[in-house]
Order: sequence, then C-alpha cells, then structure tokens
Amino acid sequence: MIVTLSGITGIGKSFFKNAISEELNFKNLAITTTRPKRENEIDGIDKEFVTEERFDELVKNKEILVNFEFLGAKYGYRREKLESFENQVTEVHYNTIYEFKKHAQDVFSIYIIPNEIERAKKELHKRNLPLQVEQNRLYEIEEHIKEYKNNKNLQMQFDYVFINNYTDKSKYALLQIIEKKIENKAYKTLSI
Repeated sequence: MIVTLSGITGIGKSFFKNAISEELNFKNLAITTTRPKRENEIDGIDKEFVTEERFDELVKNKEILVNFEFLGAKYGYRREKLESFENQVTEVHYNTIYEFKKHAQDVFSIYIIPNEIERAKKELHKRNLPLQVEQNRLYEIEEHIKEYKNNKNLQMQFDYVFINNYTDKSKYALLQIIEKKIENKAYKTLSI
C-alpha cells in the first residue's frame, strides 16, 4: 500500500511521513527532483536529487511515470516504486493526485488541512527560505486552498481528510487511521 499525503505547504507532510516510516515501518517513496537539496535532507532517503538532464532522461526512458513542475523545479515518481507492493509513504502535490492514482498500486490518499491557516504559514516561515521562495509558497497556499475548496473532483481523489492541530495527538490519530486501513485490508484479504 502507498499512503499519499497532500496539503498546503507548512501542513506537516514531512513530519507525518517520517512518523509513518518510523512507527509503522513504511518505506519512504522518495520523489525524484531537480530542486536543490535542503540542509538535513539525505539524497536517496528524503528525495532523489538529480540534474535536469538526468531527470529528462528518466522521463524519456519511462523510468519516471508521473512528473510535474513546482516553483521552478521538476519532480517525478519512478515506475518501480509506483508498481511496488511494499508499504510506502510519500508526499503528493494535490495537482498530481489524478496521475499518481492512475499509475500507482493500492493507494490510500490523505488530504491534510490545518486547524488554523496561520499556523501553517508560521511553519513555512520557520524553514528560513529565501524571501522570494517564501513569498511564492505563501501565494501557492492561497491558490491551493481556493482550488481545493472549489474543485469537487479534486476533493473526491482523497480517501481521507485529516485535520492537523500540530500536536502529538494529531500524529497518533493519523497513525491509528493508517493502522486501521492496514487491518481492514488484511481482513478483506482473509475473507476472500
């Protein structure tokens, strides 16, 4: 099963992804990107960092099936990871959930919303991004919220909507939701 986490910048997708990996033994489905590596990111673990030339080659050879551009960088998901039956977790930009679900095996898609939008903006500010990058991301938050609120087709792509209140209670609640999904899947398999 692949658990996908979507939501605005600053909502805690990376935090939850790490918690799911550590607590539930899910592998991180590392997205391939041309974005520069941030401090504390590990190549091949957090993301796979490649040059634009290498990225284009992977797309041309159909090693990357789902790809998109976001804030000036290219991102994509490798075929072997999308077709794997291992338990994996990844962050998925809301605009690419349609394509992701077309190519991936057994997806449980979660859309995360903040209990207060200002908290998400504060979390974004803590990253100490260059001013222009931060402003672009703040603008993207507003656009993302409008798109999600007004697009029923987009809302229907998500199996679960989760509210993050930025506490440990939220973390454990999300882990329980995923554990129940795994248990239900196992039960259905046994019942067949």
